[in-house]
Amino acid sequence: MILAEMTSPDIDALPRDIVVLMPVASCEQHSLHLPVFTDSMIGEEVARRVHELAPDDVLILPVQWLGYSQHHIRYPGTLSAVSETHLLLMMDIVSSVVGYGFKKVLIQNSHGGNGANISVLLQRLMERYGDDEIEFYSRWAWAGNETLNSIRTLGNVGSGHAGETETSMVMALRPDLVHADRLVPDGERSGMRVEGVASYHRFDQRTQHGGVGDPRPGTAEMGERLLQASAEEMVEHVRAIRALCPFG
Repeated sequence: MILAEMTSPDIDALPRDIVVLMPVASCEQHSLHLPVFTDSMIGEEVARRVHELAPDDVLILPVQWLGYSQHHIRYPGTLSAVSETHLLLMMDIVSSVVGYGFKKVLIQNSHGGNGANISVLLQRLMERYGDDEIEFYSRWAWAGNETLNSIRTLGNVGSGHAGETETSMVMALRPDLVHADRLVPDGERSGMRVEGVASYHRFDQRTQHGGVGDPRPGTAEMGERLLQASAEEMVEHVRAIRALCPFG
């Protein structure tokens, strides 16, 4: 089921144990060759395919495109919330569906910068709804690395941000938006980290032109396989979540 295409009475008639899938993404620079809506396009497409594979088990919410992208903000075209705004926005969306009685919410994230806020969101949802027997989950929009690495050519090192994986996916979705004459590898500048110690830097400080990985091996055929594998893995989790009875 796709919420945006349904009437209010039809939504109200849905079983309350259906899994509400909430795609969260971003609008931010993706190096020299990909559009700023890359994460949202990918997240929306994976969610659409989940619906096609399991329409009776899932209710797809509209993609939440405003993410936390302050580490990309120096690049024009990036639209970002600050942490608290982003956290409250996600909380309000989840609270809306919980208010209608839905019991299972799965947050599908297609932008790495959202991860910290999603972790805090799950904590706050537990605090707010801990006595209401409502289930909240989150996972990455892509399939696991073992599955992805069986499809892509460079493994983990070729992806990251606007690398082989995302480039291939956008080639499959909108090849007209990929600037094939600008496929340039990029990566983190040396001297930015101390091993074993966490830090946080903007992408204009960390990279040459806003990318991490190598987009050059990307193909539309690879992107199609990556998208479908991601949707199939998501469906497995959707069905497992729907079948789960954690509160007895």
